[in-house]
Amino acid sequence: LPAEAEASQKLFFIQRSKNTDEVHYDARLRADGSLDEKDPVDCYWINKGTDGGKRASITFFQKTAYGYDVEPTGKESWALKLKAFKDRPMWIVKAGGRYRVQTTIAGKNAYMSRLYVATDESGVFPKVLYVDLFGEEEGSGKAIQEHIVKG
Repeated sequence: LPAEAEASQKLFFIQRSKNTDEVHYDARLRADGSLDEKDPVDCYWINKGTDGGKRASITFFQKTAYGYDVEPTGKESWALKLKAFKDRPMWIVKAGGRYRVQTTIAGKNAYMSRLYVATDESGVFPKVLYVDLFGEEEGSGKAIQEHIVKG
């Protein structure tokens, strides 16, 4: 973490059909609990299957699939665009005393907790078959999910 950042707070993570390794996205916090506006997201691997659960950096090449862009949109709100999921608007917001990713899941306002990406690895490049989004409905806190078939 940069010197001015003190802690992080889980935003969401991505699981894949390829293996049990996960890509994690955390809010990078300052000592006062505010989001580090210079570098608000900490993205990294948890290598569960290949390296005993150790943390590893995202490589330059991997950023084409797992990278993101963050842009401030107002007080305590940032637009988040995942490189591989550009068509789904997302925002980092402070809700319930912590930072979360707000989006729509199954047509409802929700806070996303994870994505599952199923791929066909038989070709030169992996092909996304479907994506499952998981989270909780804004307001009720009820578990919600959406299945998106790619094609």
